[in-house]
Amino acid sequence: MIQFYGCGSCHIIPGISGASGLAGPPLSGIGNRIYIAGMLQNTPENMMHWIENPKAVNGKTVMPYLGVTHKDAADIAGYLYTLQ
Repeated sequence: MIQFYGCGSCHIIPGISGASGLAGPPLSGIGNRIYIAGMLQNTPENMMHWIENPKAVNGKTVMPYLGVTHKDAADIAGYLYTLQ
């Protein structure tokens, strides 16, 4: 899913081939971070909300709306939480 949506275009994501983007923060250790996007408590629900519709969380973010489905957001968040 991460490769399908092109997340690695903007983020460095351990374990994902070609995910070496520098526009967004590296996602290593995101499972241990206190906040997502600098403003949401790091919970699975908030992670999924952010992935599904970042502009609904912060209208000024440069993270684009990618049309990520709820199921795909759950799968992506599940992987990201393995990155301790």
